[in-house]
Amino acid sequence: MSWQEDPALQAELHRQSIRGRVLRSAIIWTPIFVLFAGLFVFYLLDTLLNGGDRGGTWVLVVILGIVTSLFGFQAMQAVLDLVGEPRKRAGEVTRRWSRTDSLVMKSHYIRLDKEIMRGDAYQLAGIKEGDYVEATYYPHSAVLIWVEKVPKPEADGESSE
Repeated sequence: MSWQEDPALQAELHRQSIRGRVLRSAIIWTPIFVLFAGLFVFYLLDTLLNGGDRGGTWVLVVILGIVTSLFGFQAMQAVLDLVGEPRKRAGEVTRRWSRTDSLVMKSHYIRLDKEIMRGDAYQLAGIKEGDYVEATYYPHSAVLIWVEKVPKPEADGESSE
């Protein structure tokens, strides 16, 4: 058996690939967030210290505040996932769907009970609604690392006769 057919090695390579995506997201969004946060603070202080009588400056402060919070949300998700550990969760897939998020990228999603997680076509190839799965994922960005079908546990009080 070659290294390309080893399932444990393939799982580890896939895990590292997903972590690389989260790291890339942090590298992209964190500097942009810091830049816009600096601009927001600068224009807010400039407006407050200089009287704030120019209406256009307040519009800029509000727009910068909104954009800063959006970039901050993306950056914080990635950073929290990098410093934290992935989680495991088992549950029934209540919905599975895919959609085109941009012109070239198609994302695949599953919902375990009430939590939505994003994966790729390779990860979710054999998963359908009603399957009981165990998912390993990053909790803040809800990015799946690995998902596999597992037997559904028996409820308390049921017997297997």
